[in-house]
Amino acid sequence: DSGAQYRDGTIDTTRTVHFGRPTVEQCEAFTRVLQGHISIDSAFFPEGTSGRSLDVLARNALWKEGLNYLHGTGHGFGSFLNVHEGPHGFSSDTPLVPGHVITNEPGFYNDGKWGIRIESALLVKKVQTKHEFNGNIWLGFERLTVVPIQTKMVKEGMLSKSEIAWIKDHNKRCFEKLEPLIREDKRALKWLRREAERGIGQASPGPGGISIDWD
Repeated sequence: DSGAQYRDGTIDTTRTVHFGRPTVEQCEAFTRVLQGHISIDSAFFPEGTSGRSLDVLARNALWKEGLNYLHGTGHGFGSFLNVHEGPHGFSSDTPLVPGHVITNEPGFYNDGKWGIRIESALLVKKVQTKHEFNGNIWLGFERLTVVPIQTKMVKEGMLSKSEIAWIKDHNKRCFEKLEPLIREDKRALKWLRREAERGIGQASPGPGGISIDWD
C-alpha cells in the first residue's frame, strides 16, 4: 500500500504479490477480491447514486462464499489534500459527481495468516449508454492507476470472459503507459514486461511434479 504527493497529483495504490507458490485458498480469495475490484471499476450508474449504493458490487463475489472484509471499499482523496478526503466514498451517502476521485480497494484478510487488497484510483465521469434512459444522466469511472495486477493468484476458471479481458487489458495498458518512462531502467522494464505478458494462473508442474517460478 503506497501513496505519495507529486507536483502533478496524488496517488494511493495497493497491490498484493506472492513470491512463492500460493495455496488454492489464497488463489480463490484473491480472484474474488479481483472480481469485486473489476465490478466497481466497470460500473455504470445514474446521477444521484451514492458510493454506499455501489459498495455491494465490491463484496458480492466474496459474499457468495460467506467471505467479507471489515474495512471500507474506498474513499475520496484530492491532490495535495488529505489521504481520506470526503465527503464522498463507498461508505458515504453523498452522491458521486463528475470530477470526484475515489479509491476502489476491496480485500480479504485471513486474520493472523495472510491478507489481500487491490486498490486503484478512479475518476467519476460522464458516460454514454445505448439507451440514455431519462437523458444524459449516466456516470462511470476512469481508472487513473497504472500499476500491473499480478495474475499468479488468479483462477481463470472463476472469471467470466469479460473479467479475463479486463485483467489482460489492464496489464497491457500499464505497459503501454509506463514503458516510455522507464526504458533506461532495465530491471524495472523487465518486471513491467513480465507482468504485462504473464498468463493467468500459476505455471503447471513439470515432470515429476516439479514447479519452477523464475520470478
